[in-house]
Amino acid sequence: MSDLLTIILAAGKGTRMKSKKNKVLHKIAGKKMINHVVDTAENIPSEVICVVGHQAESVKQAVNSKNIKFKLQSEQLGTAHAVLQAGKEIKDHRGDVLILYADIPLIKQVTLNQMLDKHHDNSADLTIMTSVLKNPTGYGRIVKNNSSQIIKIVEHKDTDEKEKSIKEINSGIMCVGSKLLNDALNNIDNNNEQEEYYLTDIVSYINEKDGRVISYQTEEPAEITGVNDRIALSKAEKTMRKRINERHMANGVTIIDPATTYIDESVEIGSDTIIYPFTYIEGDTEIGVNNMIKPHNHIINCKIGKNNIIINNNLIKNSKIGDECQIGPFAHIRPGCDLKNGVKIGDYVELKKANINAGTKVPHLAYVGDAEIGRKTNIGAGTIFANYDGVNKNKTIVGNSVFIGSNSTLVAPLTIKDNGKTGAGSVVTKDVEENTTVLGVPAREYVKKKDD
Repeated sequence: MSDLLTIILAAGKGTRMKSKKNKVLHKIAGKKMINHVVDTAENIPSEVICVVGHQAESVKQAVNSKNIKFKLQSEQLGTAHAVLQAGKEIKDHRGDVLILYADIPLIKQVTLNQMLDKHHDNSADLTIMTSVLKNPTGYGRIVKNNSSQIIKIVEHKDTDEKEKSIKEINSGIMCVGSKLLNDALNNIDNNNEQEEYYLTDIVSYINEKDGRVISYQTEEPAEITGVNDRIALSKAEKTMRKRINERHMANGVTIIDPATTYIDESVEIGSDTIIYPFTYIEGDTEIGVNNMIKPHNHIINCKIGKNNIIINNNLIKNSKIGDECQIGPFAHIRPGCDLKNGVKIGDYVELKKANINAGTKVPHLAYVGDAEIGRKTNIGAGTIFANYDGVNKNKTIVGNSVFIGSNSTLVAPLTIKDNGKTGAGSVVTKDVEENTTVLGVPAREYVKKKDD
């Protein structure tokens, strides 16, 4: 299908969304609506053109592909007028044209491929994707002759009683030969109440030329549902998240309650990971195999290894977690953290730009900011890394096998070398050498007396 040209229509205002931003910029499962369609289109070998109009620059900037060609519809004069903005490319093309809509984000690649196959197998001039609805109110009806060819599409408001009873509806998605499309676009008029150029009018034009117009019925009506308001947006979100969860479960991930588990489309999860209810996993997150993620966790843009236990109620963002770590409950891991294998982060711990090496423990009630901590070190309860002097953020370096006593305050910039120790309640303002214990306020080196 390398001879396919795909046109995505994204020029409308979407006023029913009641938003200051173009409706195709709203997100579904963490991805902007338009990018769901763009990614699907790019997975089908073709040249892709996106027709933009309202907030054109914002839409162009949002598209996550550098291979898309954009065309501007400066006035919104109907769907046929929008497609006509790619008129030169259509005229020069020698093959079929696939027309998609940026506000129909649930369409699947497999469904489009099946429609294209039917189009080719039946030597059709125009194939329109349709669906059968129990309640087709509001949708354009597909009217066919005795040979099952489409003879016209009638908008709901224009239907007579017989046409109202038709359950097969028009999605707007279609595949059409480029020469016929070019001719049709240049011959249809705007002789209607809205004075717009309707793409559906090409059906009549192609029939007049004795062309073959057929339908491809999708068995999943949700695929072709347009997102025009916040209610439809929420329904699309629910459908997309159901698909995502089912994909992960098919790949060996246990999701205990899919209805209360929210995973973005971009997330990758390894097999034998168990995800408990009320978990949110967002952005460019990669989770390895055999992890246990307990309830009420929120994970954003993270790289997580294998065999970890993430206990309840943690917020983890833009950070890395190695293997066999234990996190939480109620930990806040802020951006820029890197936790190596076997690290334990416990109750009510906050980390920020902390590089914590293998086997180190920060068990509870601590703030660790702008820090580098070595291997097998223990940070006592209530410890504060005082990283801000009122002007600058400063770094604390803690070595291997260091013991930080409870309620210590480490005033950066500061270095505590290997095997160093601080007494409980110490305020450490100066560097601590290897194998040295300090205590007090301010902390001083402790020298053991003979009678101690």
